[in-house]
Amino acid sequence: MELGFLLKKIIGFWLMPLSLSVLLITLGLLLLWFSKRQTMGKVFTTFGLVLLLLFSWQPVATQLLRPIEQSYSEFNTEQAVDYIVVLGNGVTSDPTVPKHSHLSSSGTARILEGLRIARAQPNSTLIVSGYKGNNSISCAQAYADTAISLGIDAKRIIKLEEPKDTQEEAEAVSRIIGDKSMALVTSASHMRRAFNFFKQQDLNATPAPTFYLAKQSESSNLRFESSGLLKSERAIYEYIGLFWQWLKK
Repeated sequence: MELGFLLKKIIGFWLMPLSLSVLLITLGLLLLWFSKRQTMGKVFTTFGLVLLLLFSWQPVATQLLRPIEQSYSEFNTEQAVDYIVVLGNGVTSDPTVPKHSHLSSSGTARILEGLRIARAQPNSTLIVSGYKGNNSISCAQAYADTAISLGIDAKRIIKLEEPKDTQEEAEAVSRIIGDKSMALVTSASHMRRAFNFFKQQDLNATPAPTFYLAKQSESSNLRFESSGLLKSERAIYEYIGLFWQWLKK
């Protein structure tokens, strides 16, 4: 695994709300129990707890993520495209569960959106992406298996099993489709950053966002929940990614 890719994952992990909160609380407790720096220990513990509560509170989490998810609207299937590109996501190749269950919730939503467009565009080609990592099959293969099981002809599918991140996916797709039109399918929270990478390759792409987490509801949800923490983590991860993109321009 490349050093840059590994460092990006490590830094991203420790900047996530849960990881950062646990780290601060742990450091604070260690200082309170095993040192004379009681004030610093109280500050670390309190700050970690406040972060954990804040980022798991639904109103905060939703407002953090929603602006990113609403960057692009739903793909109109009446718009003709030559290719449909479904970006990779998590996959767990557990042989004890059905193949379609190897995909994460986000991955499942992505391939379903890709198939929705593919059925409306019978002359299009489906490009599925995602590397293997430590699994026995790649995300691209899991996507392809799911698509075929739902009636898509295997001849319509191109698998990209080498790209490890979105930038590499954009570069690989560019080498295949050139100036042909494409629908770009990924999670709504990931779309703004992903679309930037595809624009950098001068690709004729139209966003097709899916898997929305920060949905508006008529009823108020003021609870502290793990789902709120998930929204906050997605938002912060993407904000960090967008900042990194800006720095590299």
